[in-house]
Amino acid sequence: MVKSVLVAVRAESYVYDRPYSYFIPSALTRPVLPGMRVLVPFGRGNRMVQAVVLSVKEDDTSEGKKPIGEVLDEAPLLSERDLKLVLWMRDKYFCTCFEAFRLCMPAGSDIRQEVRYQCGDGDGKPLKEGHVALPILAYVREKGGEVSLAEIERQFGEDLAESSINTLVKKKWLVSREHALLTSRDKTVTYARLAENVAVGRLGKAQAAVVDFLRTNGEGAVKEICYYTGASAATVKTLAVRGVVELFEREVLRLQVPKQGTGGLLPDPTLNDEQAIAVAKLSVAIEEDAPSAALLHGVTGSGKTLVYISLIRHCLRQGKQAIILVPEIALTPQLLQRMYDYFGERVAVMHSGLGTGERYDAWKRVRAGLADVVVGTRSAIFAPLENLDLIIIDEEQESSYKSEQSPRYHARDIAKFRAVQHNALLLLGSATPSVESMHAAQSGKYTYLRMENRYGGVCLPQVTFADMKQELKNGNETHISAELREAIAANLAVGEQSILFLNRRGANRYVVCKNCGYVPQCDACSVAMTYHSANHRLMCHYCSRSIPVYEYCPQCGSGYITREGMGTQRIAEELEALFPGVEIIRMDADTTGGSHTHEALLTRFKEENVPILLGTQMIAKGLDFENVTLVGVIDGDQALNVPDFRAGERAFSQLTQVVGRAGRGQRTGRAVIQTYSPQNPLLLLAAEQDYDRFYEREIALRQTLGYPPFCDLLCFLLTGIENSRVMAAAHLLHRMLAPYCAPTDVLYEPAAAPIFKQNNKYRYQVILKTTETKTLRASVAAVIKAFMADRKTAGITVTAEFNPQS
Repeated sequence: MVKSVLVAVRAESYVYDRPYSYFIPSALTRPVLPGMRVLVPFGRGNRMVQAVVLSVKEDDTSEGKKPIGEVLDEAPLLSERDLKLVLWMRDKYFCTCFEAFRLCMPAGSDIRQEVRYQCGDGDGKPLKEGHVALPILAYVREKGGEVSLAEIERQFGEDLAESSINTLVKKKWLVSREHALLTSRDKTVTYARLAENVAVGRLGKAQAAVVDFLRTNGEGAVKEICYYTGASAATVKTLAVRGVVELFEREVLRLQVPKQGTGGLLPDPTLNDEQAIAVAKLSVAIEEDAPSAALLHGVTGSGKTLVYISLIRHCLRQGKQAIILVPEIALTPQLLQRMYDYFGERVAVMHSGLGTGERYDAWKRVRAGLADVVVGTRSAIFAPLENLDLIIIDEEQESSYKSEQSPRYHARDIAKFRAVQHNALLLLGSATPSVESMHAAQSGKYTYLRMENRYGGVCLPQVTFADMKQELKNGNETHISAELREAIAANLAVGEQSILFLNRRGANRYVVCKNCGYVPQCDACSVAMTYHSANHRLMCHYCSRSIPVYEYCPQCGSGYITREGMGTQRIAEELEALFPGVEIIRMDADTTGGSHTHEALLTRFKEENVPILLGTQMIAKGLDFENVTLVGVIDGDQALNVPDFRAGERAFSQLTQVVGRAGRGQRTGRAVIQTYSPQNPLLLLAAEQDYDRFYEREIALRQTLGYPPFCDLLCFLLTGIENSRVMAAAHLLHRMLAPYCAPTDVLYEPAAAPIFKQNNKYRYQVILKTTETKTLRASVAAVIKAFMADRKTAGITVTAEFNPQS
């Protein structure tokens, strides 16, 4: 009998993605198990590529199969449950199996393949004296017989290395092989301990101190030994050379934890009646050995986090584990601090703002059972918890839970699948639930729980509108209304803090020539460029290209060029002019690019009582600062006029959430919304935080127009560098889809995407209004593969996703 395996190859194309069968050669001593990575020969050239083992079975023969090459993992990275999730994602999100597999892998554990060369026996014909390839052959021999391609290129230059290596390989003087390297290695620390049965002999003063320390403590990190004894690392190394001490490496985890209070872990939180009722009902669901889902609908400041903490503690007492997701990295530090105060080092954090090594170590802590509570953003839903019993998605309505890269998954969908796998409770929490989630709750699919009052009897903020049309009539040419300016000044006078919200970074939306109307557009994208005052350049927020600001119009030569609209940079400049010497913290994509910058900025805002926090959507939700009594919305109309059926929902949610940041302590808060349409019904509902009336209006509109949740929208996006070819391909795809449409489906004609050109690629959409089923997904997958295999569509990319968020 021969053992064979089914593997998912790291294929280049979705067209060729399917399980492939290989056999395990008898010479391979390391065990091969499902969930492990291996190198396998693939294609006609038998190029060694990565693959993940899906299953292992006994076979009668290895005939017709290729052997596995190298086994890359000591133990499986994924469990049997994880592999089922991977296969489900491949079918649901029209991605390759390996793309889905990588989502479940720890960050930093990816394998890169390096070409290495070792000396061969040659073809019997020695190289002529003075041959240009001889120095490279001598170099490989000098290095011990195996050298990487990168090292040879550094030593001899890329051009010489390429031609010489080809010659040496052809003449069999060098043999190439691919070597697998882990992208992120374990972090280790050098330790020292006294060697056994060694005569110490005469020692210097520093050396004696090191020996005394080790006799007392047994062993210690070299840095620690040096700190306590005053010796240098060289001293410890000298003792090792003499054989007095032994040096060894020990793995340490790159653990980022907030500061914990001196009183130990906090006791169970004190709950009000609404919170206690919610916890009691949800605890019953957790104890049941069956999957369930619930929607916790609570006004801003109602204390949903305390409900989460109580439920997590209930889980831990039963030996179970929990995941809690937040939509923005900016929300992680505050929530993590609270979780750590209650659960200590049993908490792990996972999000993209951490370094690769930190994320890798967090995954290892969870996998080893050293953490039972995982806090993080979208990707934390894949945390390898084996006893998972509770998944919480806070601010569940946020579009950031949807990935914009393949696989285009939604964390809520993954959470539902994992809840079923583990018989766990999925809890969705929000002050402004998505229309789809509220409809599911109203239909009885989710348990519905509501908290209508703020925790501690705190009142909702008072909201007023500043009519910007009237401001212009009054001669105010700034973007800060008189009412908002006076409110900020009043806060400054009493030492209270203000949050100002504008969901647009940069200084100005665009630059325009007032003489001819010319607006600079990005050469690579069909969008206007945004002015940034920090570097005095025009930048494209889609492809990151930038150009100097024009002094004269390139179209008419006029010098009458003005900047229109505003971004966070421009508002910061106006605030500095209005309130000289007042510190302002600006949080947007331009100021939070580094590791841990979100945490640092928010910590400064809280601990140093910085008067003003100005930012984009990353400050619009979830933040809880007791001293913030004023919220200013700079542009309340911004989200209203977007060509998307979800525009109204987003605008209502965004305004309701940001207004709710005010008055969360004992002082009553207020909010000022600046707008050119103060009578807009959506703005009035958001100001009143009246979700019920908003939902009634929105669900009626969705039902009338036939939009989700009453159907599913399947959107195909085609991209390519030639406009005519992409358009022709879109019409071809439309014809290929037509036979699979049900009588009730609506297949729309191809149309240009909202951003028609992006990064020098033209974009078209084909949209199908349908109902998602397993049969439909299989049909769509077949259409995509046939489309990609067609020679007429070469060079054109197609993606498909259900219910895109933008």
